[in-house]
Parts: sequence; structure tokens; C-alpha cells
Amino acid sequence: MGRRVSRAILAAAAAGATTAVFGLAAAGTAGAATGPVPVYHDHAAAGAAVGRMPVAVTNALAGYATAVLENWKFRSVSTTVPMARCQVAPSKNPLALVELVGSPNQKWAAEIGVFCNGGVGSVAFLDQKTAATITQGAFKLTPRVGDSLRVTISRNVAGHVDSFTLTNLRTHRTQTVRVTTSTAVVYHHAFLGSAVVNSNADVTPLPATRKTLWTFQGTRVVTYAGIAGTVTGPWSVVRVTDRVGATTFMFPSVLSSGGANFSAFLNHA
Repeated sequence: MGRRVSRAILAAAAAGATTAVFGLAAAGTAGAATGPVPVYHDHAAAGAAVGRMPVAVTNALAGYATAVLENWKFRSVSTTVPMARCQVAPSKNPLALVELVGSPNQKWAAEIGVFCNGGVGSVAFLDQKTAATITQGAFKLTPRVGDSLRVTISRNVAGHVDSFTLTNLRTHRTQTVRVTTSTAVVYHHAFLGSAVVNSNADVTPLPATRKTLWTFQGTRVVTYAGIAGTVTGPWSVVRVTDRVGATTFMFPSVLSSGGANFSAFLNHA
């Protein structure tokens, strides 16, 4: 099962999420991209704009990322994710990903991944604690399908400590893991969404009907200065889709509840 390789899965997802944000850096905070945008990493493809919200096209992720440019610093992201059943084979089903990320040059990432069907090792964390060192592991909680999980990543900026907290709202059990990081760590963005395990080959052939992969509810993001908001901020937001050529593999729903709620879907054939 993919839980045994959570470090590799989450690290790949982090690279993709960072690209989804920074691939649109040229668009500016107004969200008006025209033509191709710079490609920074392997997962990036191209950018476009829908209304005033930029869209990043990747081959790994579907969700939302905060702040087009590096003009914000974020110290906390939290959301509630109901544990979902697998829609494809458990070892290939896309995971729910929540993370704080830095710039593409720094590649800092603090992230929590939720794997479908629940059970032992179904929620993992990863922290790029120094330029050369990664800390990762699985939470001890064993949620079951249908349990609502409150997922929180927060940074003690003065102490240079990242905290990863998982709370099962059914059992009221909680666990927090703290990691001391390099003093150089800065998080300019948050990302929430769904990530393929290895590649889009994992989710092919696409099902005959659209499938809900993950739902994110009550999302809150907080800046270094203590400004709190949903995905939509007062900062800009990037809509991230998983598409290769004319084929869309995963995509997020529109935001609701003022930017606090959305779902990630596996597309139909």
C-alpha cells in the first residue's frame, strides 16, 4: 500500500503544488495571465485565467493555492477532510493533500496527506526541515471511512517549529507532531487539494461517471501578521487542475462558503 512510501508520495506532491503556484507568477495578483507562463518544475504545464482567478494546469494536482506572488507569508492552514472510500485501487487512489510551501528556489514544504479507506497509517506528515533533511511519518490515529478529520499545519515563527495536528472529530482523539526546522524556512503559500500517487496512469481508465475524491470544509489560513481568511484571502487564489492535453483527470469544484469549502473530483471518461 502507498502508505509505506508516504515520503516519496508527499515529496512529489509538494513539488507539484509549488509549481502550480509559481507557474503563474507572471500573471500578477490581478489574475490576468495571457499566453504561456514560465515553467519551473516538471509538473507545470501552462497557465490561463478564468475571470479574475488564475488557473494552473498540472499533471498531478487538483485544488486551490493561495497567493500568486510571494507577497504574503503564511503560518497556518487548517481544514476538515472526511475520510473517503477509495475510488480506484487503494495503492493508486489520489490522496488529499494540505500544505504550506515556500518559493520554488527554496522548496520548503510542510504537508499532511490523507489516504483513502482509513486505517493504520492512513494519514501521514512530511516536513522539509533543512535543505538536506526531511522528517516524515504517520499519525497514530486510525480513522475509518466517514470520520471527519481536522487537519492543521502551523508554524511557530519565532521558535522555527512546525506543528502537524490531526483530530478525529468523531472520537475526539488528537495528535500533534512538532518539528524544529531551519531558521531559513518561510512559507509564502498554502495548497489544498488532491494529488495522484505516481502519475495519471494510476487513475486510468477514467470511470464512466465523475467521482468525488475528497472534500475540504471550514478551511482557514493565517498569515505571519495574524490576518485570517479562507482560501480566497484577502490574498489571491489559484485554481489548480490536473490535465494533460485535452484530457482532464482531476479538477476542483467552485469554492463555497466564502472560500472555505470545495471538493476535488476524478473526471469521467
